[in-house]
Amino acid sequence: MRLFEIEDRFIDDLETLLRNLVGRGDSKRSPRVLTYPALSNLLTNLGYSGINYDIFSKIYDDNPNLKPLIRNFNDQQIVLGTKVEPEKTPPLKNLSPKV
Repeated sequence: MRLFEIEDRFIDDLETLLRNLVGRGDSKRSPRVLTYPALSNLLTNLGYSGINYDIFSKIYDDNPNLKPLIRNFNDQQIVLGTKVEPEKTPPLKNLSPKV
């Protein structure tokens, strides 16, 4: 069992963390995109264990307070609900050598 599964304050701490990141993004007029390893590092600094897509998805579905803080998420990253939308990035080019 992971620490946040038994810790009563985890959801509150996660919400506060996300709120702070959204606020920083808004104040700098820049979008905020988090990877799961980056979010895990931030949570580790607060004394919690890491998080992945499956866990985040369940937490997101179960906690309506998080919905306004998240613009979108997938299995790679979390796009925070800042006032500035992230730019569309072109698809990655295949850099593998041609055979």
